[in-house]
Amino acid sequence: MGRMGWNGMGLSHPTRSSGTGIVRFDRMKNLIYGLVEFLLQTDSTSVILALRGRNYDNYQVVVNEMENVEYRRVMLDDQRVKIEHRFVQQKWILQQNSIHIFLSHCGMGSSVEGLYFQKPILCLPIHTDQFANSIAIQNSGVGQSLFEPPSSIVESLLKPQDYHDYTFSASSVTKKVLTMWRNTYYEQAARLMSLEMKHAGGVKRAVEEIELLVNLNGDLSRYAPFYQRYMLDLMLVFIVLPAMIVLYCFVKCCKRSRKQKKD
Repeated sequence: MGRMGWNGMGLSHPTRSSGTGIVRFDRMKNLIYGLVEFLLQTDSTSVILALRGRNYDNYQVVVNEMENVEYRRVMLDDQRVKIEHRFVQQKWILQQNSIHIFLSHCGMGSSVEGLYFQKPILCLPIHTDQFANSIAIQNSGVGQSLFEPPSSIVESLLKPQDYHDYTFSASSVTKKVLTMWRNTYYEQAARLMSLEMKHAGGVKRAVEEIELLVNLNGDLSRYAPFYQRYMLDLMLVFIVLPAMIVLYCFVKCCKRSRKQKKD
């Protein structure tokens, strides 16, 4: 029986009442309804959800308020839906061959663990770096995201709150999970990503690099030119050039405005 694992927000850490890892009630409702519909369309599947604190409370409210008899039957079937509201061993769960999709908030740690164990990821970001991680996961083909980024950079700058206030429907959850379920494209992409990560050397390689830096007394002049050591190339691309473009456009607009006044 295939399983779809979910990293509930704050899976490995206590969920504080005022924490930022809380799934809003409307998202929780659409998520659960979408997963139930997925279970109804795939007879041999099951779901394990790790929910703690307020997330677990919201989940219970959603289930208790379900009016659809078939939905309630599925959610109350402990062979199809298993709820963990205490600490669970996330790495151990991800190593199981019966887990085929990892539903995660896409923090960096969870994303790396999911990909390391070759699990395609369905992203449900909540804050900070999770949005960027979910976009990267979707663009790299190792998963999909319930968060759809703005269509342009300008739009994201004008409405930055849309990142945190985004919504998704229950049908979109079902559609994305069905698309990813046992899909060789996503499985192959996750497998290749895992191979690349393991080839990089992992913790052992990281320790070796740190020890090398210590032995060099922090001197990287042999490995990188001065403009890279001081990130001048990044400052040029992301600060200086955009500032010059804005300044140029501003000057052009001012000249055009003066010319129109004279005419």
